Amino acid sequence: MTGWFDGTAGVGTVPPDATMILGHRFVAAPAAPPEPVPAPAPGFTSRQLRDVMGQFATGVTVVTMPGVDGPSAVTVNSFTSLSLDPALAMVCLRTRSRGAADLRAAARFAVNILGAGQGDLCALFASSDRPSGHQAFAAFPHRTGRTGAPLLDGTVGHVECVLESQVPVGDHTLFVGAVLAVETGSADGPLVFHGGRYFTT
Repeated sequence: MTGWFDGTAGVGTVPPDATMILGHRFVAAPAAPPEPVPAPAPGFTSRQLRDVMGQFATGVTVVTMPGVDGPSAVTVNSFTSLSLDPALAMVCLRTRSRGAADLRAAARFAVNILGAGQGDLCALFASSDRPSGHQAFAAFPHRTGRTGAPLLDGTVGHVECVLESQVPVGDHTLFVGAVLAVETGSADGPLVFHGGRYFTT
């Protein structure tokens, strides 16, 4: 057995992981830590990565948040359900983005899952110079949800959350929300994003 001889241990003090061999007590030596595996150098450009990831078709959402100066919103397609019990959902935003700052400040948000006819709404809130405050929603029928965030009409569904945790990963942050309320919307089908273009089902 690989290990060392513990000649000082008396009767009754034998470590629980000790092994007796020919009357001698041996304690297993701690395993050596694994050698770190160097990360391979990326064999692709940022543009290539974006192009390949864009081949994964997703739905599109507008995440809305209440604010002191009125509500704000940002278009997000990195959204998922994390858990049913407890009910948790997640959105992913660039850490230093305006949308991430708004979400941290609000600590509450609503995920509006866009319907097939809401491409204009998607484009508006995807813009870096998108409007905020009540005037930003004036052209879009909506109501205020339980979180104080706008719930947009014409979607396929809404998910309202209270921010539970934030997990920085690379240049993005995962925002995990405890789900407070859900609702199926009135749209016939979702807006789909694939390869830099919008589609309907």
